[in-house]
Amino acid sequence: MSDSPQHPGGHQYPEGPEPVGGYEPPPEPPRPRPEPPPPPRPEPRPMAAERFRRTTPARLRDIPVERGHGYWRLATGTVLYVMVVGGMADYTEPSARIVAHLLFWALIALAFGVTVARERRNGWSPEARWPWAAAAIGGAMAAEVLVLAFGSPAVIVGSLILLGLGLFVLMLAG
Repeated sequence: MSDSPQHPGGHQYPEGPEPVGGYEPPPEPPRPRPEPPPPPRPEPRPMAAERFRRTTPARLRDIPVERGHGYWRLATGTVLYVMVVGGMADYTEPSARIVAHLLFWALIALAFGVTVARERRNGWSPEARWPWAAAAIGGAMAAEVLVLAFGSPAVIVGSLILLGLGLFVLMLAG
């Protein structure tokens, strides 16, 4: 091996200037320039529909409950009751008709109670109470009078004709 005067430690040292030893902090990054403030925005002009803007979201708004329109359910139920009880009168015992009358009155009283409870719960003004009593008493009397005057077979035929006319009107109305 030959000793070289240029490299005292051997061939491991590179040729060129020796590196400076120790810790050197990294150079500081350049500071960004502050951006100028944005130009002032003009006030938005009020829209023509501004007065129609909602103040409450639709999901939070309560939908008011509407009152029923008329007594058509009560009248329909009473007519169907007269058809059934008048049609079965000659074919059952009188005690069965009495039970049917009592059951009909109980259903009318239950429906009346539900209607009064809805009026109180929703704050509606009370409606007339007489249609309920008229349906209960009038339905039972109509069934008995039709059976005494015409008999069950005539009540059955009249019921079928009335149901046919009702279905025809419903089909016309769509």
